[in-house]
Amino acid sequence: MESNETQETRKVSNSILDRVLSSQQAAAIEHFVPSETFSSLARSLLEKEHDVLRRRFGLHGQDPETLEEIGKLYAVTRERIRQIENTGVLKMLHAKHYRETITPVERLLMNVFNTYGGIIEEQLFFQETLSHGGNSPSEQRALTFLLTKLLTHRFSYHPPDQELRASWKLKAQSLELVRQVISDLMTIVQERRQPLLRAELLEAFRARPLFQRHASLLNDEVVSSYLNLSVAISHNPFGEYGLTTWGTIIPKRMNDKIYLVLKKAGRPLHFTEIARQINQTGFDHRRAYPPTVHNELILNPQYVLVGRGIYALAEWGYKPGVVAEVLVDILKQENRAMTRDELIDRVAKQRLVKRNTILLALTNKQLFRRLASGAYELVKQT
Repeated sequence: MESNETQETRKVSNSILDRVLSSQQAAAIEHFVPSETFSSLARSLLEKEHDVLRRRFGLHGQDPETLEEIGKLYAVTRERIRQIENTGVLKMLHAKHYRETITPVERLLMNVFNTYGGIIEEQLFFQETLSHGGNSPSEQRALTFLLTKLLTHRFSYHPPDQELRASWKLKAQSLELVRQVISDLMTIVQERRQPLLRAELLEAFRARPLFQRHASLLNDEVVSSYLNLSVAISHNPFGEYGLTTWGTIIPKRMNDKIYLVLKKAGRPLHFTEIARQINQTGFDHRRAYPPTVHNELILNPQYVLVGRGIYALAEWGYKPGVVAEVLVDILKQENRAMTRDELIDRVAKQRLVKRNTILLALTNKQLFRRLASGAYELVKQT
């Protein structure tokens, strides 16, 4: 099954291929099934050669097997199995129908790679090329076989490193520009110090000198592809990008998840609703329980109780305290007498309470004095 991150990456990519490729190219992808290409080319093999390749690369509906495992099955050495494997590949490469079978596949994959700027994050590559024919482990392995055994002159695998995720690329593709783009994108999110939507990040990148120098190569689709390759940058379930070390991007603690849910909602929520949305969003495999969420809300000053079990972010301007304390703070800030309606309106922005609750608090004569005009002021403390 796809991970949550992979699923979100798929959503955020907005199906670049669907938007960019011509209808003819899209139709080619729709009918592309790597296992069928393998089977067609394997018709020229002996039964043993066919079976060894299927077992070695997991094309028989099971996991790939080692040379030693297959050798034991056939009662021969692992070196003999390697020879059979190499012979099988050579026969496929020299099959009479090889060129007519592999050329459409090669052309299709070249179009995909060119669309993504010559390099694609591995899981996104599988999703885009196999989404119609079935993105199964077996089809992924069949595609990997075609790339690593039959099309090595065109394509290569790039293993993950400290900067880039595992990916597939055109063999001639340089990674220098890719790394420069990612470095610039990192600088942008570090300077902004907050998560950015992909459109916002791309807009900021277009103002960078690097983009100006390579504008002919770096359209939004290519930059988005490079962005998906970054180890240091990722996105949260709401499509906002930032550093992977930020809790607002990859939430690990319950507090991070609560904050993101409230931030996305943009309004106060009951603690049971917060727990429900955390589970619905699926940040990870851990389930959020209302009592756990409630305890976090109570203990953390980031959140303010604004109603019965209802909490808001303090950064929205909500302040802790009972209604009377909120009224005192408002009158101190304004430093003037205020009408009942003014006070009710101001409190309503900080507390989800009934009008009568506010009026009841104003009857506290130790704190508030009602003037002849009907306005209220603070009682001077002696």
